[in-house]
Amino acid sequence: MRPAGQIDQLDGVRALAVLAVMAFHSFVLSTGYYGVDVFFVLSGMLITGILLGEHDTRGGVSLGRFYQRRLLRLYPALLAMLLLTTPFGSLLSGDGTWRAWFEAVAAAATYTSNLAILADGTQFLGALGPTWSLAVEMQFYLVWPLVFVWLLARGIDRRVLTALVAVAAAGCLSLFWLLDTEGPAALAVAPSYFRPDARFGELLVGCTLALALSQRRGALTWWAERGLSLGAVAGLGGLLGAHLLHGSQGTVVPIPVVVVATALVLARLVTSDRALLSRALRVPPLPQIGRISYAAYLWQLPVLALAAELPLAALHEDIAFWGGTLVLAWLSTRFVEAPFLRRKDRLRTSRVTTGLGGSPSAADAQAARHRRGAPAVEQHADADADARVGSAVQP
Repeated sequence: MRPAGQIDQLDGVRALAVLAVMAFHSFVLSTGYYGVDVFFVLSGMLITGILLGEHDTRGGVSLGRFYQRRLLRLYPALLAMLLLTTPFGSLLSGDGTWRAWFEAVAAAATYTSNLAILADGTQFLGALGPTWSLAVEMQFYLVWPLVFVWLLARGIDRRVLTALVAVAAAGCLSLFWLLDTEGPAALAVAPSYFRPDARFGELLVGCTLALALSQRRGALTWWAERGLSLGAVAGLGGLLGAHLLHGSQGTVVPIPVVVVATALVLARLVTSDRALLSRALRVPPLPQIGRISYAAYLWQLPVLALAAELPLAALHEDIAFWGGTLVLAWLSTRFVEAPFLRRKDRLRTSRVTTGLGGSPSAADAQAARHRRGAPAVEQHADADADARVGSAVQP
């Protein structure tokens, strides 16, 4: 398992990603929606790490337990948000009608929001719009574990498997360029933005990274350390380049650049607890915000829409949005997610080592520390016990 501190730098990544998405929705950062891409890569890496860890330790994977853990991790907070916002549904729906609200609720509750948007041709989900990315991830969870476990059972060489997944990721990502056409005017983005096959490429990049890291044995050489550091610098440069390309290249064209850049940065973060970037991402309050990032992602647009209905000055409206979202996210994490995470932990019948390499004792200590306090959460995968089991993890 990874060194204990590394959970905090990944929480720092989650924090920056969700804050970027919130900044985008509040019209502060035009490229903030790239935070969703960061979450996708992170989730693909951790979910694959979980599967690898269980397979390598137990000789197989219990898909039943996997899906139970996913639902216990994700569904309670989503359901609580839907129930608590329904009294304000007419204010939060896309066209101000209750019918539109309940259609959006049905799509969100069944993880079909992205398909509903594509079928309808409009962003009719209103304040539930961000649930499209939750739908993409759940759709990926329905497919990838089945395929991956089947591939592992075939005994394919890990290096060959890594290459195959990388090719699949490249093929899916290419759809952002091949399908970069204007969609319905109401969407304001190319249809590939919501397509599951294109988005699967982002998660598969994270899967590729997890597979590559799982082959690491022992300490990194000096040259490997330098190479990963240079890769992280290149990744940060790629993220900046994607930001600069945004105005001239449209919404989806820079996404593959963001995805590859994110993978380069994550590769450094999960292989070094001492790297400058790792230390920077552990500076409070980034880890603390990262641990409530899933709930913050769920609550951001409902809070933004309701704040806009209040007779507030622009500054006070911004304060209500940012403060209200983070407070509700903390409450959701503490009182909704935490009890179900404890139930989810009981599904683990024995300790499982990581699929990414490192020290078991350090990660077990980190897991125990987090169980005593607030659970570590992320947008779509586990950053609590299950993520520690299998990893070095919307919007």
